[in-house]
Amino acid sequence: MAEHAVNPPARERRVALKKRRHVAEMSPEEMRRELLTSEVTGPPNRRAFRETRAALAVAMSDVDGLKALNKYGYETGNAVLKAKADALREAALEAYHDKGDEFLCRGKHIKELLAKLERARAILRDRTIVAERADGSTLSITGADFSYGVGKDIDEAESDLMPKPLFPPSAARRLPRGLQGRSHPRVDP
Repeated sequence: MAEHAVNPPARERRVALKKRRHVAEMSPEEMRRELLTSEVTGPPNRRAFRETRAALAVAMSDVDGLKALNKYGYETGNAVLKAKADALREAALEAYHDKGDEFLCRGKHIKELLAKLERARAILRDRTIVAERADGSTLSITGADFSYGVGKDIDEAESDLMPKPLFPPSAARRLPRGLQGRSHPRVDP
């Protein structure tokens, strides 16, 4: 597995708070970049998505099990979000960090977008994410994954993202506990 170190700031959910410059100190280009970029993950944000051209294919995705990871501290969740942003970029996706654990991607063809999303999922699942916690200790996260929906627009993609049971409800009752829900990443101190 590839190791991916991410070191978000300690104790503060927002990233690089001390390095943040006052608006009066910024050039117009710096202000535009701040306005259109996710400070947590680095890619453009939803505002940038809305201000770009229309896409023929749109995907909405979210990290599986992120709430469970946040019990180890927001820096742990942020490390997974950053790793997901990196995986989307490595899979050559035009990605935007929407909010929380949601990302938007755009493409020219649904089939191409689906293939790139599956590539990004494989990259993320194979990665070991090292998160530095507020107390200075580290956690290793493996098996992180995300779900996605694809459509002709955001509404269609979001509707496609809605959780779908892997098995009919009657079959789910007979499955072992570990197969009944979504997958969750493994965390090792």
